Amino acid sequence: MNKETVSAITKYPLRLEPYVKEVVWGGRWLANKLGRKGAERANLGESWEAYSNSIIINGDFCGEKLAELFDTYGASLFGAAAMSYPKFPLLVKFIDAHQNLSVQVHPDDAMAQRLENYPFGKTEFWYVIEAKEGAEICYSLNDISASREELAEAIRRDDLLRFVQRTPVKKGDVVFLPAGTVHALTEGIIVYELQQDCDITYRLYDWGRVGREMHVEKGVQAIDLTSRNFKVSHTEGVRHEGYWATELVDCDFFTATLWQIEKQAQLKAAPRSFTLLTVLGGEGEIRSPTDEFMPQPLNKGDTLLIPTDMDYELDTKDSSYLLEIIGSWLETGHR
Repeated sequence: MNKETVSAITKYPLRLEPYVKEVVWGGRWLANKLGRKGAERANLGESWEAYSNSIIINGDFCGEKLAELFDTYGASLFGAAAMSYPKFPLLVKFIDAHQNLSVQVHPDDAMAQRLENYPFGKTEFWYVIEAKEGAEICYSLNDISASREELAEAIRRDDLLRFVQRTPVKKGDVVFLPAGTVHALTEGIIVYELQQDCDITYRLYDWGRVGREMHVEKGVQAIDLTSRNFKVSHTEGVRHEGYWATELVDCDFFTATLWQIEKQAQLKAAPRSFTLLTVLGGEGEIRSPTDEFMPQPLNKGDTLLIPTDMDYELDTKDSSYLLEIIGSWLETGHR
C-alpha cells in the first residue's frame, strides 16, 4: 500500500479517547481520579489510553482510529521505526489493582506468533503511581528450582505461589517485565503500564476465584525459567532548564521518560518514531509553532500522540504545581 503524506497543516498532536474495562479485581480510582466512565459502582480495572483501536477526538482526524492512520500515512506520521511493525505497536494503560490480579505470564514475539498467530508478544513495564503501605507484587520466580513439569503440577494444585518471588513496591518505583516473566499486581497498587500492543495473557494462579480458566500448557511454555530475582528500580532525574527528566525504561521495544515540569519544557518528538504523552498529574498546555490546533489543554489522565519529528512545548498552568508527563516512543536517541 502506498502511504500518503501528512501535510504541515494536519500534522498535530492527536488526542486519544480512553477505553475502560470493567473487571472483577478493579475499583473506583479510574472513575474518581481520572473521570473515566462506567456503570455506577462498577469495578473499573483498566483504562486503555493508546492502542491500535484508539479513536482520535480532535482535529482533522477526529473519529478515526490509530490503526487506520497507521495504514494510511505510515512513516510520515508514525516514523520510520514504526514501519518495521505490521500494526500499531504500543499500548498504554492505567491499572487499578483494587484486589489482587491473577498471577500470569505473557509470551514473547516468537511464541505469540506460533501459539496465537499474533505478531507481538508482551514485554511491559509499570510505573507505580500509588501503593498502599506494605504493598507487594509477584515478580518472577524465586530461588526454588522447578522444571516446567513441576510448575504445571503446581498450577493444577493451586500451589504456584511457592515458586513465586514477592517484592515490595512504593510510589515512583519502576518495574520492568520482559515477556516470560511470572508476575501479578496485588491489592492497593495503581500503575501506568506501557507494553507491546498485545493482550495475550496466560493465567497461572487466581487467589481462589472460581470459574476462571488456568492456562497451564501455554503458560508453562511461555515462562522464562531464567528470569529470577528481578529488582524494582527507583531512578533519579536529571535537571534541565524548567524541568526534570528521568529515564524509566529503555528496551528493544520501547523507551519511556518521566518529565516533571516546573515551568516549561521545549521538546521534539523522536526522529524515527511517534511519541505518546500521558499526563500523570498537574495541569498545563501543549503548544507547537507548526500547528493551528494549538494550544491544547493538558489535564491528569490525558494521552496524546505526537507525530514523528515534531517540535512541541509543554507548559504548566500553575508553576507552584509540577506537570508530570510520561513520554514513550519506539527508539532511543530522543531529544
